[in-house]
Amino acid sequence: MKRTLILAALLAAAVLSSCGRDQYRIHGRVTSNDLEGVRVFLVPVGHEEPENVDSLEIHNHEFSFKGNKHRMCAIRLHRLHRDKGQNLLVATEPGDIYVTIGPNSTGGGTPQNDSLQVWKDLTIEKNLRYGELYEAGRKDLADSLQAAYRERTRAMALALGEESIAGAFLLSMYPLPQQP
Repeated sequence: MKRTLILAALLAAAVLSSCGRDQYRIHGRVTSNDLEGVRVFLVPVGHEEPENVDSLEIHNHEFSFKGNKHRMCAIRLHRLHRDKGQNLLVATEPGDIYVTIGPNSTGGGTPQNDSLQVWKDLTIEKNLRYGELYEAGRKDLADSLQAAYRERTRAMALALGEESIAGAFLLSMYPLPQQP
């Protein structure tokens, strides 16, 4: 009898631990002091229908989501409070994802989310530089910068893997040229 209980307990522990292996956990913080009780949303990119959206209220500057559906999502504050936090793209891949929602939202903690943060930083830098060049009448350099950014995004997508959440998302923006 004692052996049966021990085996049942070990089996239950194994099942529970295997269920958590493909689970994502988003640990979020907000930088604004006036977001207590405000709803934050986890919105699948391209699937914004209400039945696909997860939401909860912020408490003590924190929020958390968890689940097993792996896809590209955006974390958004309630529409009446979006001026207090920039939307953030996250890949809901297995593991612990750490995000901060504020004027310059950041994320990381898993390989794809670390890469998305690098891509976001490069995108912001490119956009600033592109605007400066364009305003200065250097359209040729601005276009060259845009072409280099497009190739860098494609290379990052391929490094992540075309079938990965982030890789597929990046390639959807800048598809690979068709081979003849």
